[in-house]
Formats: sequence, C-alpha cells, structure tokens
Amino acid sequence: MIELNLPRLHLAQLPTPLEEAPRLSAALGGPRIFFKRDDLTGVGLGGNKARKLEFLMGRATSGEFDTLVVCGGFQSNLARIAAAMGNRLGLKVVLVLGGEPGESRSPVGNLLLDHLYGATVHLVDTVPRWDFGTTVEDVAADLRRKGSRPLVLPLGGSGPEGIAAYVKATEELLAQLRVLGARPSHLYVAVGSGGTYAGLSLGALDGGAPYRVMGISVSRTREYLLQQLPLISSHAAEALRLPRCPTEADLDIEDAYVGSGYGVLTPGCRDAIQLVASTEGVLLDPVYSGKTMHALIDHVRTGRITADETVVFLHTGGWPALFAYDPVSLGIGTVSAAQGGPQ
Repeated sequence: MIELNLPRLHLAQLPTPLEEAPRLSAALGGPRIFFKRDDLTGVGLGGNKARKLEFLMGRATSGEFDTLVVCGGFQSNLARIAAAMGNRLGLKVVLVLGGEPGESRSPVGNLLLDHLYGATVHLVDTVPRWDFGTTVEDVAADLRRKGSRPLVLPLGGSGPEGIAAYVKATEELLAQLRVLGARPSHLYVAVGSGGTYAGLSLGALDGGAPYRVMGISVSRTREYLLQQLPLISSHAAEALRLPRCPTEADLDIEDAYVGSGYGVLTPGCRDAIQLVASTEGVLLDPVYSGKTMHALIDHVRTGRITADETVVFLHTGGWPALFAYDPVSLGIGTVSAAQGGPQ
C-alpha cells in the first residue's frame, strides 16, 4: 500500500463500484468491459473531482483559509462539486468560469447547480479556454483586500493533492480486480488538465498494475500532453515520495477524438452516449466520458482492442452537462403525445 502523508477529508462515497457491462460488450462483439463508476462518488452529484477535492479540502480546512477560489469552464465539474463541498464545510466558494466569446452562458447544467449552491460566479472570456491570464489571481487579491483568506485551487484540481487522489484510487481498483480475478490490458480515461491521468499512471507504475492507462484527450494535443504530463507526474512523484515516475514512453495518449474543440459534441461521442445509455442504462457526458467511450468503441471496432481482452473504463462523471446541450444535437427529436404517455 502506498502511504501518502497528506491531509484528507473523507467526503465522497468510496469505494465506487466496479461494474461489468455485458450488454455493451455484446453489442461490440467483445471485449469484456468493466466500468469504474467514479460518477457515483456522491457529493455534488458525483464525479472524479470528488476524490481530488477530498485532499484539497484537507488543506482548505487547516484553519488558514475561509474561501475557495476555483477556475474552470462554464460547465466545470470541479466547480460544481467544490461548491457543494464548500457548503458542507462552511467555506465560501468563488468560481471563475471561462469560455470562448459567444459561448452560451445560460444557467443550465453544471452552471445552474453552481448558482443553486450559492457560489459567487464570475464569467469571463478565455482564449484558449484554459488560459485565464491573471484573472484568477486578481479575484483572489480582491478577496484578500476585503479580508478573506482564499485558497486558489489548481485548474482541474491537478496539483499533487489531486494526483494523489488517483494514486489511491488505483489501489482501490486493483483490489477490486483481484477479487474478480480480472486482468485488464487497458484502462481508458479522459484527459483534460491531466491530473487524473497522471495519478492513474503513477498508481499503475508504482502499484504493479497489469494494464496500460490509455488517455483520451478532450482538448489539448497529444504533443502538448506528452511534454507536460511527465513534468507534472515527476513533480507529484517527488512531493508524494513515490519511487517511480512514468516517462514519455510509459504514456499512451490519443488526441483523435477531440473534434473541433473542448465540449463540442462529435457524432462519435453522440453515438457512444446513446449506445451506453441504451445497453447499460448509464449516462455519459458530451465533454469527457462520451468522447472517451467513442475512442474505446473505435479501438474495438478497428481491432486495436481484441474480443478476448478485458478493459476498464473509468467513468469520470459530468453527466449534468447533458442538460446544457440541445436535444437535437444528442439525437433526440420531438416527443409525441403517444410516446410521452397518457395526457
């Protein structure tokens, strides 16, 4: 067991289930597929950010801070869960949410929940989407001038604490796989800011996992990620005192499923969402898990993953973002009275 000497608040519902998806597997003609259901972490409607925030909240409640400053996109999952956790812990939550000019800022999906949780929300134009310039620090500085003591969380929660969360999640997953007697060849996961992927890669390397971690980018290029991920992994490994750290050769990253941009629904993502909903009754989101499932389906259909293999799909959550998308774009037409039931 990897010991991490970091403060942590146990707020999420863990361990999350590891569920087999036999109907999806049958629809694809194999392989054996397991879902690691990190969409079921509970707090704030769940998702992978809850694990990261357990460690980040450990620092936030040290007595040094009274406010959280969180940045992300307009439909940020980190912002949603941080707002919920902050309320439970008596912390003020200030969100700095960015998107490209002209992008909808309607209070729907995650953004609706941010407002219901009572967070202070600043909406700003960001190009590219993850470049906030000095805005976040300006907001924090203004809070300090007004007497608050803010803790600024890293984008995506992807500092050493957030990465630590998925080192520990790997231990949880490996224990579940041992009980099932399963030895998967690959673990598929979405890559945004890279913290979840880095934690899973560190955990796999230091924990002797039988699988390779396949990261599916939802925003940035493979070249950029292969430059940055070894750096953040090395920094985290040093901070967490882990003996081994992945090099570029250890990293499997795909960027062929981004489409025209972050959060832009692709036909393959739409089809993946529909297939998983209709076979397993599980909801995927259009930003992260839908594009990652599109990659897995494509890899099966093109023979990169064979029918006799076993794979794990890490469901990172984020399904509230479904409600920010036009139903037609998701392949849903007008529902007639007969389809809708008695009137």
